[in-house]
Amino acid sequence: MFLCALVLGRCAGGRRRADVQDASLRDSTSADSAVLRRRVVLYRTLSLVLTVFLLAVLFAVKRAMTVPEDPEVEVFDVPAVFEALAKKNPDAADVSDTFFFSDTATVHLHVMGRGQACPLHIHRRTHEATVIVAGQAEVHQIWGRDGVLAERRGTHHPGALIASEPFTGHAWFNRAEDQMLGNLVFATPRFDGNLYVEPTDARLMQGPEPFTYAPTRALVLLAEQAGGVAVETLPALEGKMSSVVLAKGEHVLKATRAEPVIAYVAEGAGSLTAAEERPVKPGQLWVLRRDATVRVAEGASLMLYVFRPPVDAPPDVARGE
Repeated sequence: MFLCALVLGRCAGGRRRADVQDASLRDSTSADSAVLRRRVVLYRTLSLVLTVFLLAVLFAVKRAMTVPEDPEVEVFDVPAVFEALAKKNPDAADVSDTFFFSDTATVHLHVMGRGQACPLHIHRRTHEATVIVAGQAEVHQIWGRDGVLAERRGTHHPGALIASEPFTGHAWFNRAEDQMLGNLVFATPRFDGNLYVEPTDARLMQGPEPFTYAPTRALVLLAEQAGGVAVETLPALEGKMSSVVLAKGEHVLKATRAEPVIAYVAEGAGSLTAAEERPVKPGQLWVLRRDATVRVAEGASLMLYVFRPPVDAPPDVARGE
């Protein structure tokens, strides 16, 4: 009997130890599983945070690389820009600011210092038309006519337009010692700099006769004819510039993003409507990428220079040369 009890006791002890070991093993497995679950949750959270961060970075990069779309209507107060540049750079010989730039054309303001001269020069491919914004400009032009060189000297006031074709020589002078000269320069193809030459340079023979235009003369002529609206294509910028003179009524300027229109107000008063109506005054430069209607003010007259940049760039400009 004693022997049987001893054997039974040992068996029971063995089962208790096995039960304890099994419980310990289960606790250890449960703890490992809890640690593993926490790690999985942590890894998933980190992956989610990293994914969100990378998406945010990609969105920011894409946004930074996206070129903002040009507004449908831009208007610049060119005389105000001139005054600001002159005030900021009172002793400068030359200062400039660009209003429009494309593969086919540029429009920029060139400010010449007091007593400053821009020596005789030509452009080999650029057609240039300059409107006086402020001051008084003395211009000397040289071109070829009937096998000899011809020349012209003139003094021009705000609103006047002076056009020079490729190889037509032109020199600019600001004789005033107390005032800067402001010139609004239209160029097509885009402005390629100045090639300075002597008055006897043979290349000047290739230049055609230059063109000048006074808005006051156009306004007087329209008034004498008792007309309402007169549109004239000017011999400048390869026929891409015209004058629009209104004695009464309105005129529509057709424009799109692909074919913008640039209008400079030389004289008069009125309004321009493109989505909303805005006042028009001398010295404004309008860049239009949608249709607009220009109206002359009651009892007033209005004169605009309208430039339509070419749609296609010349092959060498398109290649970036």
